[in-house]
Amino acid sequence: MASTQVDLDEIAPASIGWTYPGVIILTSAAMMVVMALDIIFTGDIGIFSNVGLVVVSLISAMNVRTADYQAAIWVAPIAWLFSLLTVGQLAPMRGGSFLREQVLHLAYGLAMNAWWILGATALSAGVAIFRRGRQP
Repeated sequence: MASTQVDLDEIAPASIGWTYPGVIILTSAAMMVVMALDIIFTGDIGIFSNVGLVVVSLISAMNVRTADYQAAIWVAPIAWLFSLLTVGQLAPMRGGSFLREQVLHLAYGLAMNAWWILGATALSAGVAIFRRGRQP
């Protein structure tokens, strides 16, 4: 009976790490936890969520497979939007009717944190592209 043993040298570096859906799911879940903690301890979406977005995005950019490096480019705004639409609803926002309140919450949450979202996107894209360029 033949044994199939794979050496670590035979595994392509492009296939090691998180997959495209894995990056989106894990980063969004981690960002939801960070935003929930920020809302619980400070009562609002603030600096803790913003710094958490940068950290979570950089971690995903360092762990993504090099074959799926595009996921690290898009993950910061996607994770922020998922977090804002789910956990971010716990932050108080007064704006009248329910629909008006939700629109205001989404617009305010994206606009007031736009520089952090763009910065996290640029940093994670830079790391992912640098990692991709270094692979054979």
